[in-house]
Parts: sequence; C-alpha cells; structure tokens
Amino acid sequence: MIGRDPSIAGGRPGAGKGRRAAALAGAALLGAAALLTGCQGGLPIFSRVKEVEGYPLNQAMIVAATERNCYQEAYTDQLWDAVLDEEGTTAETFLLRQVEVFLKELKLVSQMAEEQGIGLDGEEQALVAQLAEEYYSGLTEGDLAYLGVTQEDVEILYGDYALADKAVTELTGGADLEVSDSEAKVIGLQQIEVWDEATAERVWALAQEEGANFVSIAREYSVNPEIQRKLARGEGGQALEEAAFALAEGEVSGVIQSGQVYYIVKCVDDYDEEATRERKGELELLKKEQAFQEIYGEYESGHTVVFGENFWDGMDFDGGADCTTTNFFELYREYFPG
Repeated sequence: MIGRDPSIAGGRPGAGKGRRAAALAGAALLGAAALLTGCQGGLPIFSRVKEVEGYPLNQAMIVAATERNCYQEAYTDQLWDAVLDEEGTTAETFLLRQVEVFLKELKLVSQMAEEQGIGLDGEEQALVAQLAEEYYSGLTEGDLAYLGVTQEDVEILYGDYALADKAVTELTGGADLEVSDSEAKVIGLQQIEVWDEATAERVWALAQEEGANFVSIAREYSVNPEIQRKLARGEGGQALEEAAFALAEGEVSGVIQSGQVYYIVKCVDDYDEEATRERKGELELLKKEQAFQEIYGEYESGHTVVFGENFWDGMDFDGGADCTTTNFFELYREYFPG
C-alpha cells in the first residue's frame, strides 16, 4: 500500500538501514495510504475495470533512481546482478517491479481521493510547491541529465503523494483506531535461554541464590548472547508472555518452556514508557492499514494503472553514474511529517 516505498528490504522499494529506513518510512505513504478507511458511504461497485494512465517515465525515474542510489550507497552497485529466486529474478528487476507497484498505488489512491472530494488546500499546495522547489534545486547536473525532469514533474509527484497521505488521514477519521496502554505495553527483560530442562532448573537455582548476578549467570549459561530484550504483546510465545508480564520489576520468573526452548527471565522494567508509546503508534498504524484494505481493495479491483509495454526499457539502470539523489522521501517527511 502507499506509505511503502519501493524497497527490496521488506518487499518494497527502499534500503533498510539507517537513513535509508527513515527515507522509506516516508515512502510508507501507501502503507499510510493503506489507510483509506472509514469512508462515509463506501465506494461504488464497478462492473468493468477502468484504465488509469500511469506516470511518465521521467517522473517514475525519480522514485526508481532514489531507491537505486540508496541501495548502492549501502551495498554497492554489485547488488543488481544478484539472483533472488529460482525464476532468475535479479535484484534490479525486483526493485523496478516494486517501484511500479508503489506508483500504481500512489496513482490510484490519489485518484480515489479526488473522487471522494478530498483535495489539498491552499496552504498544502504552497507547501508542495516549496518542497518541489527545494528538491529540484538540490539536484545536480548529473541528476538532471539522468532523470530528465522539470520542477513541474517533481511537484506533480509530491502533490499526489501529499493528496494520498491526506486521504488516508481523512478517510480513517471515523474508524476505531484506539489502542490501549495495556495492549501496547512493552517491558524490559534480561533473559537466559537454554535447550534442556535440567540445565534450566540448575540455572534457575543459581539465580535464586542471595546476591546472585543475573547478567553474569546469563553470560555463562545462555545459548543466546542477547541478554537484554524488550517484549511486547504478540512478540513472544504465549507461555513466555504470560510469565514475563506477570512479573514486577526486579522479579525473576520460574523456568518457562516455549517450544523447544527454556527461559528464565528477570523483569528490569515493568513498563517501558517510550517503547510502549512507539508500539502504540505502530499498532494504530496497523489498524489503519487493515481498515483501508476493504476500501482500497474494492477500488483497485475496478481499476488498472497502465504504464505501457516495456515501460522500464527507457531507463538505463546501469547508467547515470553521476545521478546520486537519495532524499526524495526524506524531504517529503520534513514538510509533511504526518
């Protein structure tokens, strides 16, 4: 969905580490746009599929080149010939497919917004224009020669992005997106993980001794070197979660069997406020995405975006060595933090 940029990592366009992750979070518009729910009255049922004209190649290349360059920064250009599956799909082919999916969703969501009477107000349009000017003015000669875009091209793409983003917010306004603190609660643990019950019982006894240093015991016996961890609901096995969330700060659990693994955990923070707040935001976003699926899925089933046969043949993926732009999504989120 929109809100997701075309990244290979995670099945959508974008590189997955550090600044890349932030950039793609921006592109998470469709993920965000996956948020078009709560639409009053719903959408009409279509008896036939309507064709929608996609973006021209130079506008599409803004996204494709951004993603390509971000990946190359992280992994070098040797990445693109890597074969990802038994069908022989290369990383280059996969990335371009993901970019195309992103652009199709962006086009459909922005069009659906217009049909629902949602538009950018004067202030938002001014922001889009200012954003496009800043991005365009930051392009190098090498960027411009490779992309072949004008400032108007950039403004069109940013305008659709902002419109889809706004539609997500407005059309989900009536949906129940509330997440309780209990549902989102995250706790901090120290853990010891072993593979047999006898060892687990012996380690547990050591942890009960007066003055026992739980971390030192974990370093000696745990098969998992990650001793410190945060745990949220739904992220661990049922037995582990039930035992861990029942602990008060400073308490040590009994032996917990979860599948083939045995745990002993110590609660070091029975309410991690910052992590809980972040988790709450993630769960609310997930609810928005799930709510949007019904509306967007119905709309998508009646429309197809047409880019033309062999659309990407017009992009020399291995060329444009002087094109280094990477901040298209990052810059958007500076203007529309959402």
